Parts: sequence; C-alpha cells; structure tokens
Amino acid sequence: MPQLTKLLLEQQELTLSARYSVRIDRTIVIEPLRRLTEDTFRNVLNQKERVHNIAIMNADSASIEKYEGPFRFCRMNGILIFKPMA
Repeated sequence: MPQLTKLLLEQQELTLSARYSVRIDRTIVIEPLRRLTEDTFRNVLNQKERVHNIAIMNADSASIEKYEGPFRFCRMNGILIFKPMA
C-alpha cells in the first residue's frame, strides 16, 4: 500500500502519515499510521460534507495524485473513506 504525507481536500491541507488505496469504483481509503484526534475528524466532517477535489502527495515520490469528485466523506474505525457520489 502506498503512503501519503499530505492530503488536500479542496483548499484545506492536512499533513499526516497514512497508507492509502484507490479502489476500482474510485473510492479512496486512507488509513492513518497515527491515530487522528477527534477534533481533526470533526473539523473535516463539519466543514466538508462533500469534497469536490482531492489531492494526495505520495511519500515515495514527489508526485501529487489528483481526483475529481464529488466525494462523500465518512470515517469507520479511524479510517477515512471518500466515496464517489453518483
């Protein structure tokens, strides 16, 4: 699983160490290596019900992967999940 160092949700930048994967249906799953605080989750959830642009900075290379949404954001057991909206 590749690792990321920065996650950009539209204009908001989150610096975190995490593993991520992008599924065939374009669902993005991010598993933080360190547990994120509840405040961080609340800030993201309260500000972003829908995310239109996601950019991931890969830790292995200096590349940035961009994904066009809109995506629905949720979390499950500390894992961040961005599901594409139909």
